[in-house]
Amino acid sequence: MLVSVGSKNRTKVEAVKEALNIIGLKAEIIPVEVDPGVSSQPYCKETLFGARNRAIRALITANADIGIGIEGGICFEYNKVLAFAVVYAVDKEGNENFSKSASFTLPPKVVKYINQGIELGYAVDKVYSRSGTKYSEGAVGILTKYIDRKRLYVDPVILALYPFYNKNI
Repeated sequence: MLVSVGSKNRTKVEAVKEALNIIGLKAEIIPVEVDPGVSSQPYCKETLFGARNRAIRALITANADIGIGIEGGICFEYNKVLAFAVVYAVDKEGNENFSKSASFTLPPKVVKYINQGIELGYAVDKVYSRSGTKYSEGAVGILTKYIDRKRLYVDPVILALYPFYNKNI
């Protein structure tokens, strides 16, 4: 089986590898860089569209059996800004499924930069004097000290994939 991931971001690819290992799905994984077709910092439902676009474009680009798209986004709830991710899976027969990660609030000093049009990863780098956090622990890792981006993505990848490996449902 060939599974394509709609990103070459190492954290996203490693999350897919770990999820496939957990569910026991033997597959070759091919990361492909695709355009998600959404803004660099997706908001709310735009995040779902970006994940779906990544999955479909990865599937087609790699001629894979399953395409997976992971898109991080932010949304507003109860006067807070929440960060989360959407994981979307699609197969060559046209079956589709998606899930969302856990969400977490962003501190005001990060939100200040987001409100200026700066993408979350770069805002976090700026606030916490880091570099490339969106390719490693991410905002969630810096804020929680325990949950990194990979861990945040693994369970939603499994949830998005269950219709493809659990045929008894």
